[in-house]
Amino acid sequence: MTICCFPNCAYLSETSRMIAVYKKLLNLGEKPIMATHGGTYEFVLKEEQIPFEYVKPIMTSKRAHDFVAANRGDKEIRKFGFYTADELREHVKSEIEFFKENNIKVVLTGFTLSNAVSTRAARIPLAVTHLGSWVPPIFEKGMGVPGPPMMEKPIIRSIPESWLIRFYNWIMPRIKVFTRPFNDVAEELNINPFKSFIDLMMGDLTLVTDVPEILGIPKNEMENWTPEKPNFYSRDPQLKYVGAIYAKLFGQIPDDVKLFLNTDKPKVYVALTSSRPDYISSAYSTLKDMEVRVVFVSTYHKKPVQKYPHILIKKYLPSHLIMPLVDCVIIHGGQGSVQTAIASGTPVVGFPLQPEQRFNLKTIERHGAGISLPLGTIHQENFKKVLEQVLTREKFRTNMERLKYYQNRYNGVLNIAKSLQKLKK
Repeated sequence: MTICCFPNCAYLSETSRMIAVYKKLLNLGEKPIMATHGGTYEFVLKEEQIPFEYVKPIMTSKRAHDFVAANRGDKEIRKFGFYTADELREHVKSEIEFFKENNIKVVLTGFTLSNAVSTRAARIPLAVTHLGSWVPPIFEKGMGVPGPPMMEKPIIRSIPESWLIRFYNWIMPRIKVFTRPFNDVAEELNINPFKSFIDLMMGDLTLVTDVPEILGIPKNEMENWTPEKPNFYSRDPQLKYVGAIYAKLFGQIPDDVKLFLNTDKPKVYVALTSSRPDYISSAYSTLKDMEVRVVFVSTYHKKPVQKYPHILIKKYLPSHLIMPLVDCVIIHGGQGSVQTAIASGTPVVGFPLQPEQRFNLKTIERHGAGISLPLGTIHQENFKKVLEQVLTREKFRTNMERLKYYQNRYNGVLNIAKSLQKLKK
C-alpha cells in the first residue's frame, strides 16, 4: 500500500510542498511515489534527485503557463477554465490507471485538480494542502477578503469594501465557476458531483497549513467544524491543522549574490514568480530609482533590457536562505512565500493576484508584519512610499519575529506525513 504525492508542477509552491512531504515519508519508513503531469517546475524534482513518474498527458511549459494564468484571472485564458472536458477526461483516465498499477492507497495533491475526480472514481482517500488557510470556516466567520480580478473592475471600486466583504463571504461557498467539466466527467463515472469550487478544492482530508495563533481560529473550532450548510458539500468535510509547510529546496546562495548583499544599504528580495511580465517590469521600474539593493528571481519572464548596478536578476534562488539576508520581500502572497518570510523574520510587501493570496497578505497586515497593495499600484509612487515605510520602521520586523515564534511551534511537514499514514490505515 503506497502513498502518492501528486504536485501540479506548474507551481513552485505546490511542487516544493510535495517534495518536503515525500522526504519526510521516506524518513518515516514509507515508500511514497511522486507523480506529476509535468510543468514548469518539474526541474526542481530533478534537482532534488527525487524519482518521479510522468502521468499522461504531459503538461508543456506553455500549458503550465496557461494553467497558472487561468488561476490568476487572465481574461483570455480564464474563460476556458483549468481544463476542457476532453482534457480532464484524459487526465482522470490516466490517473485511475496509474493508481491501480501502483497500488496507491492515499493521494496527497498540490493543485492537481483532476485528482479530485480520479481518486473518487478509484475509491482512494484524497488529502489536499493547496487550500492553505482558505477553508470554509473562514467564510462562515466573515474573514475572507475579495481580491483580483474582482477588485480591479472600476465599478467594483465604487462599492464600500465592507459590503464587498460581506457579499464575498456569502458567495464563496456557492460559486460553481470551473466546476462544469469536472461534473461532466464525474457524471460519466457515476460519482458524486461537486457542489462548488470550494467543494472541488477540498479533499477527504483538508490539511490546514497554518497555525491557530496566526490564522485566528482556535484548533478545537477548526478541527470540529461542521458546515452551516451541509448541502454545499459533496462529502463530510474533515479539516486538520498541521502547521506551516514551505520550500527548503536545493542549492546554496551564489557567491555573487552574497557579495551583492554585503552592504549597509536596505536589501530587497523580489519573488513575483507567477506574475504577468508587465507587473515584473513595473516593479523593476520603481526599484531602479531607489537607494536599495534588489535581488530579482525570475523563472520564465523576459529579463529587462537595461541593467542597473543595484539590481541583480537570477533565474532561481533558495528563498529560505535568501529571505533572512534581506530587509523586505516583495511577493504575490502565496502561502508558501508568506510562511518562508515568517520563518525568516522578514517583513513583506505583497501584490496579490487572486483572493487566497490577498487573504494571506491581509492576515500578515493584521498582525502588523507587512502591507498588502493592489496590483494597480505596483507602478505608482504609493508602492515606493510603502516599501520605504516597511524598510525603515522596526515594528514590522518585531511583529514578524512574533509570528515566527508562533509558526515554529508546529512541525508542518511531520504532521502532514503522520496524517497521511493514519489515512492509509
